[in-house]
Amino acid sequence: MEDLCKNNIKILFLDKIEIINIASGIYANLRRKETPIQAPDILIAATAIYHNLVLVSNDSDMLRIEGLIVENWLQQS
Repeated sequence: MEDLCKNNIKILFLDKIEIINIASGIYANLRRKETPIQAPDILIAATAIYHNLVLVSNDSDMLRIEGLIVENWLQQS
């Protein structure tokens, strides 16, 4: 864990309208399927999608988001 924190950490801001547009699409898609998730999770997912990042999470809700690449480092392979 210490090695992870020694690396340069980049802060990602919600300063792009494209992130909000992606988040709106995620929200609408999940609501249409009647499987909504929390708004902060949607914003995190939208940010990861916009920046083409892999999201490391143990939250199974994230698996329902189309276009999001999720890795669960706690899950045994």
